[in-house]
Amino acid sequence: MVKKAQIINFDINYVDDRFAKNLTKIYSKLLFDFSKSSVKRATMPFHIILEEAHRYVQNDNDKFLLGYNIFERITKEGRKYGVLLGLISQRPSELSETSLSQCSNFLIFKMLHPTDVDYIREMVPNVTQEVIKRLRILQPGTCVAFGSAFKVPVLVKMDMPSPAPSSSSCDISASWFIEKD
Repeated sequence: MVKKAQIINFDINYVDDRFAKNLTKIYSKLLFDFSKSSVKRATMPFHIILEEAHRYVQNDNDKFLLGYNIFERITKEGRKYGVLLGLISQRPSELSETSLSQCSNFLIFKMLHPTDVDYIREMVPNVTQEVIKRLRILQPGTCVAFGSAFKVPVLVKMDMPSPAPSSSSCDISASWFIEKD
């Protein structure tokens, strides 16, 4: 029997933050409700991966949209219905504490901002000072992986994407420098 899998990528990077947040929450709620109502629980798994998760998974109740924070509900109850949530963020301190506390595995890339480093130190179980030191000097494509899938924290070097995304920082000094004749 051949199982089929499908990946659907919603690129909402270019829409207004408020609209993107509402759209993401509504689609996530629809998937969660669909999975919950399934007669055979967790037979059709969904893995929702949110890039720039700090835009959507925040410490809020969203009383005006859903009446509760759908991402906190998915992180607390989703596994039994086959709905998993993967969070990707450069600003973990802006993520929902409840959602982050339910995560069991972490891939942490270079992190310099003291607020985010402190947040990881406090929120992630069994993180040592050695791991925190490594976070500040990691090269692109390298992360520290730890959690229930790892016996000890592991340094992981990932292949860089090919072609590389156009996400590098602007070289301001080169753009502003004008060579005189």
